[in-house]
Order: sequence, then structure tokens, then C-alpha cells
Amino acid sequence: MPLAIQDTTYAGEAASQFIVKSVVGNELVAGGHAYVKDGIKKKFTIPRLTVRDIIQDSKPTPVSPTDAKGDSKVDARTLEPMEYMVYDEFNPRDYEDHWFASQLNETLIDRRLPVTIESVIIQEYLKVHNQYLGQAVLQSNKAAAAGSFQALNKLTYFDGLITRARLDVAVPKVPSPVALTEANVAAAFKGTLAAVNKNVLYDPALKFFVSYATAQLWENAQQNAGFKGIDNTQAGLMRFGGRTVVPLYGMPDNTILLAKGSADLKSNLWIGMNSVDDASLTFQRLQNNSELYFIKMLMKVDTNYGFSEELALYTL
Repeated sequence: MPLAIQDTTYAGEAASQFIVKSVVGNELVAGGHAYVKDGIKKKFTIPRLTVRDIIQDSKPTPVSPTDAKGDSKVDARTLEPMEYMVYDEFNPRDYEDHWFASQLNETLIDRRLPVTIESVIIQEYLKVHNQYLGQAVLQSNKAAAAGSFQALNKLTYFDGLITRARLDVAVPKVPSPVALTEANVAAAFKGTLAAVNKNVLYDPALKFFVSYATAQLWENAQQNAGFKGIDNTQAGLMRFGGRTVVPLYGMPDNTILLAKGSADLKSNLWIGMNSVDDASLTFQRLQNNSELYFIKMLMKVDTNYGFSEELALYTL
């Protein structure tokens, strides 16, 4: 059933439904690879508890605090969603020659679009926004230089996961990375797997995240592996070493991120947003004496991960 959107401003609960749909349309979330924390008014703390060195020789009566030798640390990372906007204007009369022209109102003074067409238009805007957000949650960089890929593509409102991991000295990095090819992509996967903390090495949620181009290199490598490869009529297996390989539209080339990814709180990848208090979706006439309509959407988004040492990154 088509979404019937009237000449109305949507906010609050209705806005949340639209904005959530826009967020989950990107592949990282739609595939169940990241946890989305919704309803962040200003800032959300990702609590972390690390416990080490708690094993020691037994004593009939431990002495406090001398024998309290455990090394426990409570700290946190934060999600602080930053705001940006989608805005456009159009004239419904532009559709007079379109295939749904017969559905337009007969009188020019009230030539608004039928609600089914409004729904189609909004879905198209959301589709484009989904593609943007898929790139943003991975590659955004608040400190991007003028003229850079991020600056030219408006990927500057918050820091994406790859940007954070690159700058984080605590994230294990594969040494001496080179541009990926069919010949070396398997070695790159192997090196990334070797770099990750052994505590998560066999976690079932551990996944390789790569670009479409890298996924194609891995598929081609399998097809060209001779008797050890796959039938050229078959799609490549998106797995390496028993772990899932996830192609993402927004991933940069020559980059492999190894991380625990799931749709629940066990995920090491987090996306935060405010979809209720500050987000709104508006589709209505620009002003009373105008034939133009406008569409406007506000978003607040941020990304982070829980534990640096539970990631591994291969990148140039």
C-alpha cells in the first residue's frame, strides 16, 4: 500500500519512522552489521568495562585491599550526532507531460501532486540519501581538507568509522599495505586476520568489510585460481577463512575493515542518531501564493566503535 503523505509537516513519532527508514536503507545497517542507537538528544555514552589480571594464588582469607589485584577500568566512547539537512523545491506542473499527468488536479490553481506520487518522490529522495549515508558512516571526516573527496561530497558533518579507525593508534593496522589486486587480495585478508586481537578471532560476528571493487577482486581471484577455484559461471563466495566478506557501497577501495558487526548491542560498530526531537520531514507548498512545493529533512548522525583493539584495518 503506498504511503499517503498529505500537505503536512511530519515530526515526532512520524518523523522517527521516516528517518529510521532512511538510516536502515544503507547497507551497513540493512545487512545487520551495525547497531543503531536511536533517540540521542545530544550525546550518548557507550560504556566499556575492561577487566584484567584477576587470577592469583589462593588464600584462606584474602587481605583487603592488598590482595585486590584485579586491573579493572571503566571508561566510555561517545556518540554525539551532528546535524545536516536535505532540501529541494519543485513545481508539480513539471509533471504535466509525465505518465501520471492524468492524476493531477484539473484546475491549475490547485495543481498539486496526488498522494501516491508524493510517496514516490519521497522514496526517491530517501534512496539518494541512503546512498549518501552509506558513504558518510564510513568515510566522513570533519577535518577534511578543501577539495578532498569528503569535502566535495559533503562528507564532513561527523567522523565515519574508517576515518576514526585510521586516526586511532590503538586500532591494529596491517603493516606495509599496498594497492589491492587479484594477486594479493587473499594475502591482504590473511594479514588483516593476523592483526586482529586474538580474543575476538573466533567470534562468529567477526566480518571483513570491503568496497565493491575489492569484493570483485576477491571474486575474480577465486575464478582464476584454476582447479582450486570456482566455476566461472558461479558467483564468488564472499567468505575468507570462514569469516563473511561484506561488500559495502560506501567503503573506500584498497581498504579492509575487520570487526564484530551485528544489529544488537554485541556489535563493535555503532551508529547514533536523533530521529525524534530534532528530525523532521516536510513535504508541502512553499507558501500560500506559490505553486512550488518543497521537501525538507533534518538529520543528526554520528558513528563510533566500542573497542579499538577489537578492530583490524588494512588501508593505504
